[in-house]
Amino acid sequence: MTPKSTPARATSRTRRTEVRCTEARRSDVGRTRHGWRPTTALTLSARVLTRGLLLAALGATLGATLGATLGACGRGDAEATGAAAPKATSAKEASAKEASAKSPTADSAAGGHSAESVTLDSAAVRLGGIQVDTVTTITSTGLPVTGSITYDPNRVSHVGPRTEGRVLTLRANLGDRVSRGQVLAVLESPEVGQIRAEEREAEELVRIARENYAREQGLARQGISSRKELLDAEAELRRNQAALRSAESRLDVLGAAHDHSQGGRFSLTAPFAGSVVARDASPGGMATPADTLFTVADLSRVAIELDVFERDLARVRRGQPVAVTVTAYPGRTFQGRVAYLGEVLDPQNRTVEARVEIPNPDGALKPGMFATARIQVGGGGPALVVVPQDALQEVEGRRVVFVPGARPGEFRPTPVEVGETLDGGRVVIRAGLAPGARVVVAGAFALRSELARAELSEAEH
Repeated sequence: MTPKSTPARATSRTRRTEVRCTEARRSDVGRTRHGWRPTTALTLSARVLTRGLLLAALGATLGATLGATLGACGRGDAEATGAAAPKATSAKEASAKEASAKSPTADSAAGGHSAESVTLDSAAVRLGGIQVDTVTTITSTGLPVTGSITYDPNRVSHVGPRTEGRVLTLRANLGDRVSRGQVLAVLESPEVGQIRAEEREAEELVRIARENYAREQGLARQGISSRKELLDAEAELRRNQAALRSAESRLDVLGAAHDHSQGGRFSLTAPFAGSVVARDASPGGMATPADTLFTVADLSRVAIELDVFERDLARVRRGQPVAVTVTAYPGRTFQGRVAYLGEVLDPQNRTVEARVEIPNPDGALKPGMFATARIQVGGGGPALVVVPQDALQEVEGRRVVFVPGARPGEFRPTPVEVGETLDGGRVVIRAGLAPGARVVVAGAFALRSELARAELSEAEH
């Protein structure tokens, strides 16, 4: 037998379910009256730009929670009313589906955006700092080329010994300014010592031979000495003089002074005034003619090695002025001239080597710096479209700029071909934009982010 208390327990359970469902419906109605519905479409506004992801996640969570709650309420009604409850629930579901089909989505509420465009309301435009302006144009009066700063080949010297020797002392350090003839290091060489000994001997023999020759001349005038003796004395003098000149020239070749007191010691000196830009020597070390102990460079004039493309050769001449900029000094322009234009074309990259000489009195330009040069070829040239560097973004591996669409707040990514970078953070657009076009010059990153978010949302659905 069923206990008499069973119907009472069922009735109590049914009433508790009805209370919970009523409270849930009231809560839902309250949220609706205050303008917040879990399934309400979010507009592309300032809140979407800053908190879009958080609200989307919160809406999904609340939607799932309320769905589960209402589902539980449906089950409670079914338990209370029997077979009539499923029919009522089905009617509610059909009504919800119809409302969902008619209600706008988040994208449509914001004006709509897809992978091809982004549409924002006025508040989002202000929050994103989006600014639109007409592109500027410049007249190309120069040929842009790139290269690197190097030494003036006529003002750099690699100093080393001309014979094998041992380093005794070093007189110059790395970075020192040196004058012409200044001693850089002192070395000792057995060869230098031997040649100096030969020179000293030759000097003595020349002295003796000169005295003997003078005596024979006097005796010949007196008729005491024969002509043969006079000629022999003269020949001996010339042989000794030749030996002396040989010893002297050998010392000159080795760069050693004609100082017999120095023995085998000799000095390395600076060939001209400049700076010691490299030193590879240490006291007591051995050095050979193949070694470079010092590199001295005059940095008051430097050069740029450039590669001029074959298509531009007809526009380049020796002596043309060149404007040079380097990364280290973005607001400064250095002036130079084309000093050399090669005669042979590189078959690999179809370029010709060129060299630009640049005065560098303050030493600001350092060898090894990357440089951008603009050869002033004249002739006016075509108008080039220029945009700020911040206007350029990358979408799906392509460089793009955002241009206004036909509808208010609509922006479309437009692929462009990027050229060289100019002073002031400007970039030349070689293709993709016409003169007079309007582009987003500020806030392009926010548009790219919103476009990426829209693509991700479409991929998830």
